[in-house]
Amino acid sequence: MKVLVVDDSVVFRSQIKSALKDHKEFEEIDVAANGKIAISKMKQSDYTLTILDLEMPEMNGIETLKAMKAEGLRSKVIVFSSLSARGANSTMEALDNGACDFVTKPQDINSFELALDHIREQLIPKALQFTGHGSSIPVKVAVNAGLAQPEPLIRTEPKSKWKTYTVAHFIPKVCVIGCSTGGPVALKDLFALIKGPLKHPILITQHMPPVFTKTLAKSIEEQTGIPTKEAKHYEELKNQIYVAPGDFHLSLKKSDDKIFTVLDKREKRNSVRPAVDHLFESASEVFGANTLGVILTGMGSDGADGSVAVKEKGGCILIQDEKSSVVWGMPGAVHKLGSFDQMASIQECCKLVSKLIGRPSL
Repeated sequence: MKVLVVDDSVVFRSQIKSALKDHKEFEEIDVAANGKIAISKMKQSDYTLTILDLEMPEMNGIETLKAMKAEGLRSKVIVFSSLSARGANSTMEALDNGACDFVTKPQDINSFELALDHIREQLIPKALQFTGHGSSIPVKVAVNAGLAQPEPLIRTEPKSKWKTYTVAHFIPKVCVIGCSTGGPVALKDLFALIKGPLKHPILITQHMPPVFTKTLAKSIEEQTGIPTKEAKHYEELKNQIYVAPGDFHLSLKKSDDKIFTVLDKREKRNSVRPAVDHLFESASEVFGANTLGVILTGMGSDGADGSVAVKEKGGCILIQDEKSSVVWGMPGAVHKLGSFDQMASIQECCKLVSKLIGRPSL
């Protein structure tokens, strides 16, 4: 894989390049000090992956993404963002303009080695997901173990182990959604047809850090006009949209015939917090056979155990297909288990969810 690192900071360029060089998958690593230089390099050579800083002189990250689109320059892009409200807004704009994923820059780290460790921990797994066979990556990626070959997926229909549904005819009382890499854009597509008032609650676990999840909730509310918020601890569930806040697991609990959102900081699961599995498992306990679970694009296998829990209780699982996914790790893991009822493009998922949960726009 050929990689282009775009950052005006000599220190960050050095740290990122050093972290990438530890992995044989990144065969050639080039650098650029700003977006203008990067575009010039992209016109001369093809890069599989571009790691792009958002704040640069001459041509910043957003301008670079727009220029790439205008010039027809194809490369997977991971952006570096600051962990702030401004950084979160810029990141959402970057994702809307073609970036595939993001990593937050080290905060208040004076040590070169500590900053390098942060980059290795945060960036390398996300960079590795774009190596190998297109978007078909293995279910789990180990930072220090390189990239294993994915197991072939030969089954196209759900196993008969569980009762299966035609999703369009399913009757839900809740919709739980899990996503990671490519998730914000997939969610935007998913909610393209949904208008309020909702028939049932929607809860989303998107792998994102604090601050970013609040920005995501605001973005969904602006798009749909449906009340959307970061979930709070022990708040009675209503027919609106809830987003799991960064660094908190989101679950559901029933008490005295009322249902509440629950936040906690249990250990990370599947190396993430919030974890999709906790949301899906708790929803299946509370709503049983009326649980609709949706697994969208994302790295890793989070949501696989949760999908099994939903199916064991008689619920329904919809997964995004490989072609429309940025990374087919999470839906691919569910596919391998057979714990799903239907696989569909993000546009088809949109039509199904809008019919079952919301009032479709005309």
